[in-house]
Amino acid sequence: MQARTKKIIALIAVVVLLAAGGLAAVVWKLVDSAEPQLPTITAFAHGKSVTVEPTQHCNLYLEECVENPLGMLDVPAGFPLQLSLPSEISDAPWRLIVVYGDPKTGQTFVDGRLFEPGEQRAVTVPSDPSIQLLGVEIQLPSAVQDETGTAIAHAVWALQTY
Repeated sequence: MQARTKKIIALIAVVVLLAAGGLAAVVWKLVDSAEPQLPTITAFAHGKSVTVEPTQHCNLYLEECVENPLGMLDVPAGFPLQLSLPSEISDAPWRLIVVYGDPKTGQTFVDGRLFEPGEQRAVTVPSDPSIQLLGVEIQLPSAVQDETGTAIAHAVWALQTY
């Protein structure tokens, strides 16, 4: 190769490397400055799905809280509700609170369960044709405890199903 051809190839290589480095720097800056997104839950029932944002999300000491509206998904009596949780929730200890009720009498029944970290990323909430599923909550406990020693939730995803 001639000296001039070698210089042109070297110049092109330098330009390509600088362009790639510049692109990498721009992408890194955009990703680094993006607002952190709070984890969401996906709820599915009766052929429909919704994404549920946290109704309340605070740090572990119940400071710096963000609030969002309650999630809504109609779940007819007798149909199950399926919940899919991201690793930000399922890799921590979390609680599932389920509320059933009789719309005619106003009587309600609350059930719940604590899940260990990594135990389950999805859960199916059963339903019975004779009783309506009214709503569910997913809770992440905080470092703050109430007077009985129970950890207060620092993050709550609430879904109304009726």
